[in-house]
Amino acid sequence: MSQYHVGQTIQKRCRTCLHDEAKVIKVDRKDLNEKEAVILWSQCPECGSNDNELIPGED
Repeated sequence: MSQYHVGQTIQKRCRTCLHDEAKVIKVDRKDLNEKEAVILWSQCPECGSNDNELIPGED
């Protein structure tokens, strides 16, 4: 899994304006029982819409 950090630009389609890039605004790492997950908060630079995504961590 790649390491995400605040300010990084990622390829992710905006649900509002369909722009194909987003900027990472927050990264939350969560321990879910025996697995780790990352909640990635992103913002579209075109329309300013915020979105989040749950990403599985490494085993």
